Parts: sequence; structure tokens; C-alpha cells
Amino acid sequence: MPKHDSQKKDAKAATDNADHTDNAMEIALMGERGALRLLAKQDADIAAAIATYGTPPDRTMAQGFTTLIRIIIGQQISRSAATSVWQRLVAAQLDNASQITAAGVMTLKANGLSKQKAEYIHGIANAVTSGALDLPALAGMQGDEAARILTALRGVGDWTADNYRLFALLDMNAWPYNDLALQEGMKILKSLNSRPDAKVMQAMAEAWQPYRGAGA
Repeated sequence: MPKHDSQKKDAKAATDNADHTDNAMEIALMGERGALRLLAKQDADIAAAIATYGTPPDRTMAQGFTTLIRIIIGQQISRSAATSVWQRLVAAQLDNASQITAAGVMTLKANGLSKQKAEYIHGIANAVTSGALDLPALAGMQGDEAARILTALRGVGDWTADNYRLFALLDMNAWPYNDLALQEGMKILKSLNSRPDAKVMQAMAEAWQPYRGAGA
């Protein structure tokens, strides 16, 4: 069996073993065939980072509508600002698809969302409530297929899809290459003089497949 095919099976096994319990990310990363454990064997910088700083915290997010819209809310704003907007929506009982569908775009906008994000989230809520979008089904799909379905949604680009795949679906090959914090992390990890752009990020992580998400 080709090495790359074997690695893909190892990465898939690590993900399949992660059942979204409290330690799901830890299992996927550092279990017996965990993606980060395997990645560290082929990248000395990753191994050194683990030895120095330990394993990353579990950042698993629940699969489904709430996580997807929270990622959309977080597009191009700080984490604290995104949390504040989300708390306003929760307080207004605008935190599930049926409520958001009934409320409409202007109500969402009145509760802290930009008009554009309100339109995105309302559209996705409509797709969920109508049955046109089956988010639970993504868990059983290959990463590329899940990404194709997600990015077909208005308001969902690669960054949003990759973050959903990585933190909700535990897809250990998802790679949010255009994430500024991740770019800064790669600059530090690889001792670069400047922060790598999206194109360089994709090239740098090519050798990490199918464990790129573990490196994130």
C-alpha cells in the first residue's frame, strides 16, 4: 500500500475514534494513531513545539448550526467582539435555525450583526429549516465533499469551512490557510522572517497531509 494511502487511513481512524466526548480532540490528536503524534514523527519542529509547550487544549466544537453561525459571526472580528454579538443573539432568543428564520434579517441586524452577516446567517437558517442543508450528514463525508457543500453556502468561504471541518468535524486534514493567527504561528514555528501568505501556507503544509489540521 502506498505510504500516502496508509497515512490517510491513519488520519481517518484517528478522526473516527473521536466521538465528540470531552476529550475528542485529544484522542484525534494524541491517541495511539493520533494525527499530531504522527505529524510530530515527520516534522522535527512540531515535535520540538510539543516537547516545549505540551499538547494544545481541546478546542472541539459541537457539530451543527450553532457552531457554523458562530464561526460566521467571527469572520474578520476579534474573538471578544464575536462573543459579545453571540451573547446578544442568545439573549434575544436568536440562537437556533427556526428562531432566526422567523425573525428575519433586520431583527438580526438590530441585535449586533452586520447586514451582510445577518443575510448570510438568515439564509443558512432557511436552508436548515427547509431541509435543503443537512449539517449532521457532513460528519459522514470526506473532507473535500464537506467543504464543497459548506462553501456553496452564501457567506461560507474556505476559512469558515476549514474551521468547521477542523473543530466540529475533527477533520485532521482541514487547513485554515488564510487564518492570520495560524499564519503567525507558522512564522514562529518555522523561524520565518515574515508571516507567510495564503499561497505559501498551502505550499508549506503540503508535506503534512493528511495531518495538516493537527498542525493548526
